[in-house]
Amino acid sequence: MKKFIIIDALAVLHRAWHALPRLATPEGKIVNAVYGFTNFILKILKEEKPEFLVVVYDTPAPCFREKEFKEYKANRVAQPQEFYDQIPLSEKVLKAFSINFFSYPGFEADDLVSTIKKKLGECHEAYQTIIFTGDRDLFQLIDKKTQVAFLKQNISQTRLYGENEINKEYQGLTPRQLIDLKALMGDQADNIPGVKGIGPKKALSLLSKYGNLENIYEAIERGDLKEKEINEKILKTLIKEKDKIILFKNLFILRSDLNLKNFRPENCRLLKFDKEEIRKIFNELGFKSLLLRLEKIETQQKALF
Repeated sequence: MKKFIIIDALAVLHRAWHALPRLATPEGKIVNAVYGFTNFILKILKEEKPEFLVVVYDTPAPCFREKEFKEYKANRVAQPQEFYDQIPLSEKVLKAFSINFFSYPGFEADDLVSTIKKKLGECHEAYQTIIFTGDRDLFQLIDKKTQVAFLKQNISQTRLYGENEINKEYQGLTPRQLIDLKALMGDQADNIPGVKGIGPKKALSLLSKYGNLENIYEAIERGDLKEKEINEKILKTLIKEKDKIILFKNLFILRSDLNLKNFRPENCRLLKFDKEEIRKIFNELGFKSLLLRLEKIETQQKALF
């Protein structure tokens, strides 16, 4: 199968922003996030040697999830403007490398990833997809042809998750069941509370037996949910807040129906990049230390083309 890599841009930029010192150009422009991002792109090109690569971005536009649940991600702290000013610079770097990138106002980068994965599955070609991200919400997309390379705080390190890794870490659950798990136990990162009184242990226990949220509610209606499985207070909460809990599950489900008119797998094939343009950008941003790494990538590209 052909290797198709998808990179969550903001996940990389955020980690670089927090991990690296305040690097600046001679003119005083802060570029630590885009430096880390560029370094990461070079690392992917050298180590993964992908035939296809695409990058996805979140946008400042309100996400549809915020409209359905106003508290969604309300706990997120805005970064200084110096961080956001580096996002267009990262896109400039991608253009120089002839790497395609996408965003979609009103939707998150995760929804773009989900849509791209679905489109790849509809192609005649067989693709092995690796998603580089720091967002566990994307674990739900893992299957036999899709893995997630989870970024640690130090973006030079990742942990690769496939179906087996999910099964081991979440006590036998499948990737798709993680949606129900988060609906029950909540997710602090997304500011979704889940069900009061249900933590990871209880949520895993319920899903191991009943499979999903809908089956749990069917068991409640039949009177089959035993007292030893859940106490009366939590049971009352489940019944009283059923609509809200189902909403939580729907918020975690990634959309895969975005109309990405310009997306074609063949348009994400890596092309021979314009090394002079890249050198120009590197010098402009003060990335002289990356020029030597660029030479090694150029040698690799000569073998590809």
